[in-house]
Amino acid sequence: MSVYLHVTLEIRSKGLPDFLKAMEETAVPFLEKQGWRLAGAFIQSSGRLGTVIDLWELDDYQHYDRALAAFRSDPSFTAFKALVDETVLNETVVFAAKAPYMR
Repeated sequence: MSVYLHVTLEIRSKGLPDFLKAMEETAVPFLEKQGWRLAGAFIQSSGRLGTVIDLWELDDYQHYDRALAAFRSDPSFTAFKALVDETVLNETVVFAAKAPYMR
């Protein structure tokens, strides 16, 4: 049974281009190699600007821990973490299940 991971990140306005580049070049490829499936990635155009929403499909709840542990041990993680610390103001991580009407 798949679970979904909904991540909302509030990014400093100046840091948005660097954050998006790091996600595209580092985090997404690494997490996809761990079996995560990016179901959607969005940048809000109303409300709080500079907010990024990622929706990932994972195999199960443990898939989250396994992939993040692997990422933390990868040499690319140090630079990625430093950039996240500089650019992300707030992060909310929510697990969810498919609603019965989702196709």
